[in-house]
Amino acid sequence: MKHSVFKDLAPAYIDKLTSEETNEQIEKHMDQCEECRNYLNKMKGDLFSEDENERRKDNRNIDYFKKVRSKNRKKILVIVSSLLAMFLVLITAYYFVFVNMWQASSSNVETNIKSQGTMATLLFKAKKDNHYIILTDAKTDEGYTDTIFVYEKRNDFSTPAKLLKDGGGISFTFADENTLLLYNGKKKKLTDEDKVTIQYKDKIDVIPIKDLYDKGNDAE
Repeated sequence: MKHSVFKDLAPAYIDKLTSEETNEQIEKHMDQCEECRNYLNKMKGDLFSEDENERRKDNRNIDYFKKVRSKNRKKILVIVSSLLAMFLVLITAYYFVFVNMWQASSSNVETNIKSQGTMATLLFKAKKDNHYIILTDAKTDEGYTDTIFVYEKRNDFSTPAKLLKDGGGISFTFADENTLLLYNGKKKKLTDEDKVTIQYKDKIDVIPIKDLYDKGNDAE
């Protein structure tokens, strides 16, 4: 077998694509020719190196994707943990604020009107030392409170309990006796029909909003 023919067949021989007859001729030629034998061994070594480099490259790519997946998993775990923590905080806050809360009886609530300049505040405070009052209100389309719901709750040492231990209130700001200043800066002329309703467990109080105005402001 000529050297040139051997070199042409060498790649196919390495890939096991040659016939048995051709294999016998190639192997017989290598037994007789050290140059061709070394040529084939070098080609095998080069191919092995290429394969090894490809494997290393693939392994690096696999390691990179593993790192990316690992980082993504950590990010997902952080996000899920944060959402879970937030959910637990909201549930805890809801429990402390609304669970075991009931509509207060008027006999258990001390109600006052506090005037400061043109602002009048309806104040509500629990008569029992270990209780506190929580207020919710409903507003008209114009933006002022016309209904107050009074709730009572046992002191649970929560943040709301500390903030509301001295009572809570709903405020109204007046321009004058017959004019209410709204939150949007507009003014509303008051009539005798404009009232605030206070809902207790046992009764409902209705107060004309004009009656909250401190007429002492006019004397000033």
